[in-house]
Amino acid sequence: MTRSGGGSAAARVLLAAYAVGALVELTAVAQQWTLVDRATKPLLMPLLAAYLLVRVGARWRVLPVVVGLAFACGGDIALLASGMVFFALGMGLFAVTHLCYLVTFARSGALAGLRRRAWVPVLYALGWLTLLLVMRDRVSVPLLVALAAYGVLLYAMASSAACLDVLLGVGGLLFAVSDSMIALGTGGLRLPAHDLAVMVTYLLAQGVLVVRFAGLVTSARVPAGSR
Repeated sequence: MTRSGGGSAAARVLLAAYAVGALVELTAVAQQWTLVDRATKPLLMPLLAAYLLVRVGARWRVLPVVVGLAFACGGDIALLASGMVFFALGMGLFAVTHLCYLVTFARSGALAGLRRRAWVPVLYALGWLTLLLVMRDRVSVPLLVALAAYGVLLYAMASSAACLDVLLGVGGLLFAVSDSMIALGTGGLRLPAHDLAVMVTYLLAQGVLVVRFAGLVTSARVPAGSR
């Protein structure tokens, strides 16, 4: 079932608002405008959630994604603060986001796609092991264990996205790159413009995942579920 013309127009407005907000956020990160960063960042995931609900409707299939975006918003807010406690809180909240995406993609056909693209989780597993080997002497054991557990969810989500749809796989890959850069940063391995690179890949990842999944649902390539 497609959305009405008014709903489609509202969805486009919300997506445009996300794009503008993302540009403002990236500018704030690049220029180190702390107040703008704190004001803009918490608004972005709610805009994506609103876009998804307006475009698709409050269907069972998309509700876990909306929940995941709510937890991502909480993670964004937690990571605005400094300190290991807030980092751990943010990690926990984003772990729920990855779990929500993982469950959604698995229920939408990713497990069937795994038979065609079994090499995808293998590559992600190798990436996960490589990251742990790089980090093992750079962080404490508890943090390494936490990163290992988080990485299982992150790379499983990215694998499930790729096994369901190529463009979803791009979104999952961008998310994996973004979070892997954060992990490397905790070990002192920071790229030039590190924070900006993290945010660019993260905001692109969330946008691609949500917009593409909405498209798959509205085109009936994955079941929409009941209202």
